Formats: sequence, C-alpha cells, structure tokens
Amino acid sequence: MVGNIMNNTKGQIKYILLAVSGLVIIGAFWVYASFSLLGPKDLGVRYTHEDYISALEKTGIQVEYEGLTGEALEEYKKHTEKKSIHDYNFEFSDYERKQFTLTNEEATALLNELAPGFWWFDNLQVKVLPDGTMEGSSTADIKRLKTDLYADVADDVPIPLPDTLNIYSKGRISITNNQLNGDPESFTLGAVPLPDKYLEEESVNTMEEYFSRIYTVIPGFEITSLTSNSEGEFVFDGIIPQKVSVTKK
Repeated sequence: MVGNIMNNTKGQIKYILLAVSGLVIIGAFWVYASFSLLGPKDLGVRYTHEDYISALEKTGIQVEYEGLTGEALEEYKKHTEKKSIHDYNFEFSDYERKQFTLTNEEATALLNELAPGFWWFDNLQVKVLPDGTMEGSSTADIKRLKTDLYADVADDVPIPLPDTLNIYSKGRISITNNQLNGDPESFTLGAVPLPDKYLEEESVNTMEEYFSRIYTVIPGFEITSLTSNSEGEFVFDGIIPQKVSVTKK
C-alpha cells in the first residue's frame, strides 16, 4: 500500500513537472514569437486606398519607379520584394514648402504605401490620442535597418537581435527643424517593455539622434514642425520633394 502511494505521488510529481515544463516552453515561445512571428500591436487604425490618395494630394508627392506611375505603379507594388536602398538610385526634385494635416488613417496609409519596397517597417500604424500623445506600432526590419542606416553602430549592440522585431511606442513626440523631441511613456520590443532606465533623458537623447536618420536619409527634406492638434491629426510644416524617381543600379 505504501508503495502504491509512493508510486502515485511520483506519478503526480512527474505530471506536474511536465505541465510546468510545458508552460515554460509555451511562455518562452510566446516571448520569442512576439518579437517577430506574431503581428505588432493593433492600434485599431484601418486605412483605405482613398486615404492614401488623399495623403498624396496633401503632400504633393509623385513617385516614379522604373518609369511606372499611377495605377501601374500601384499594381507593381503588390508584388514587389523588399530591397536595400543601396540597390537603387534615387532622384529627388521640385522641392516645395508644404503645410497640411493628416488623419491617423492618412498618415498610416502614406507610411505603408509610399515606398513599401524600401521602407523598413511593416504593418505600421500611427495614432494621435485625444490628449495629444502619439502611438506607433510596427514590425521593424532590423536586418535591413542595420545595413541601410546603422552600419556604423550595428556591431555596438550588446545583444543579438532578430532580423525582424515588433515594436510599440507611446508618448509625446514632436519634430522641430529635423530634430526629434520625445517624452516616451513606454517602448516595447515584442512583449518585453524597455526598462525605465532606457527611457530617461540621456538614453532618449541618444535614441532621438539615431532615429532621425530614418527621415533625414532623404536629401533636402526638412521638417520645420511635426506635431498634433486637438482634432487628433498630425500637423506638418516643412519642405518636401514633389517628385521622386527611382531606378535600379
């Protein structure tokens, strides 16, 4: 009888250990998957093709890729593969001062659809909250970012990063004379929040310096001011190239 009790106890412990091990494995997979396999955080922003067209009209930007424009370019974009910006020649011209507002849907559409073959962020959503705080969510192409924009500092990252990484940020953000100013409330990599020490002023200043490369990579592009208004819109004032021509090297 004692032997039966001990066998039953050992059996229960075995099943408990198996269950705990299973939960640990599932938890580890969930954390890993959240970095890139699963989609980024959904901010509830849904855009249409009309939102994209409206954003283009407000910005005045016209893109030509290998001679393709308009609907022909839109059709081509559906099947294009992502490439490094170093594989192409870019010609920017007809710069103009522009002032406009974009809704969450228009801004999200523009960022996703303007240059999907070169843009480093997939499934991107941006949103202005009622209090003026901004949210951003996307899957970042870390592999191409390292080669396209951050080759000089890529080896300084203390930990290995996956090729793609889901990111989410929330806080008060503005740009003045191409200088990013941020007061982040949270910044999440996958399911892992960035520790508070990295949200302090010194670290934020460093991130601001490197983040600006994403938009200053366009020569002559000047953001005089990028803020939000009480209507929950992005407010832009700056100089934008009206024509962009892209050809393969």
